[in-house]
Amino acid sequence: MEPTVTEHGPASGSTERRARRVVDWAVPILLGLYGLAVGFGGAALAVAADRAVIAEMVAEGMIVSDVFTDAALVDVSFATARWSGIGLVVTGLLSWAGAAAFVAHRRRERARASGAGADPTYTWTDAAAGGVVTAVTSFLLPFAPMLGGFAGGYLHRNERTSPTRVGALSGLLSVLPLAVALLFVTAGIVVGTLRVDAVGAALLVVGIVLVSLLFTALFSGGFGALGGYLGGQLRDRDADDPDEFGGEREGGRIGDGRPDRDESAAD
Repeated sequence: MEPTVTEHGPASGSTERRARRVVDWAVPILLGLYGLAVGFGGAALAVAADRAVIAEMVAEGMIVSDVFTDAALVDVSFATARWSGIGLVVTGLLSWAGAAAFVAHRRRERARASGAGADPTYTWTDAAAGGVVTAVTSFLLPFAPMLGGFAGGYLHRNERTSPTRVGALSGLLSVLPLAVALLFVTAGIVVGTLRVDAVGAALLVVGIVLVSLLFTALFSGGFGALGGYLGGQLRDRDADDPDEFGGEREGGRIGDGRPDRDESAAD
């Protein structure tokens, strides 16, 4: 039987295609710009970190500590600044790698959509879009993970993956740059404290950072999942038709005459 196209199907499919085109451009561009800014900032910090300058700042009281002596504080501050700069450079490089991976992943999805393999689920694509929304709005909104999860969940149009899962993934993805940078900052503090034989301080810092990262991941992932659920609910309510891709499901992909294919492949 030939598949039929509903009244609102083509418009819905056209809207989704336009949204995917925006995502295809926005995600790698924003990731690239972020990586560029963070990478150059980190390189500048790593190069500018100078022990003599830090010693002068300690002597003038610009850097103070009730735990370390002035000499020890210089060592800890220098190691922290140097490792923080390296961490920002690594974060920038990983952002560029993420942009390249996103472009490659989208090419594979488009190839699947054209018939080369199982239909794509768009799970990671929509999660990445939500993660970018979270990262961009996190400087302005306290509950940015919910907004990013909402964006990813509303964009998601595949029944094989729930919008709640997409929202949770978007929240976790947004934490990755912070986690990488913070781990390098922690490494700098630990290296500096171990140089002055402050093992207790090093262990305390590691414990605080790990707990903070765990809380941040739970907060971002949890609110991202909530946002994804709400986005999915709004998407379903806005749909005039059970089928939002552009046609009824009758013997294959929506809105085309292709036969059913194996959809067991993962994202």
